Amino acid sequence: MNAFRAREGVELVEICGEYLLVATKDAREACPFATQINKAAADYWKLLDGPCTIQTLADKAVEKLGTDAKSSFLSALMFVSKMSKTGYIVMEDRG
Repeated sequence: MNAFRAREGVELVEICGEYLLVATKDAREACPFATQINKAAADYWKLLDGPCTIQTLADKAVEKLGTDAKSSFLSALMFVSKMSKTGYIVMEDRG
């Protein structure tokens, strides 16, 4: 099963109610310097505290954000897909 994690050196910043992912240090070589994300994506980003799977991220969303299981899973899937394509999330193979 594939796991993923936030790329080291990427910071979530909130400025005037807007959310940005900012690549610092070595992360600048792997992803755009900054990208704007919406509040829902920022909420999912805050749930990344180490390697996890889509299901564990969705389960955390249900617990911490109070969302339902089905929409949490679909939202987590879309979030991880977009963030991995841009390099902010790193995929890991857990075998």
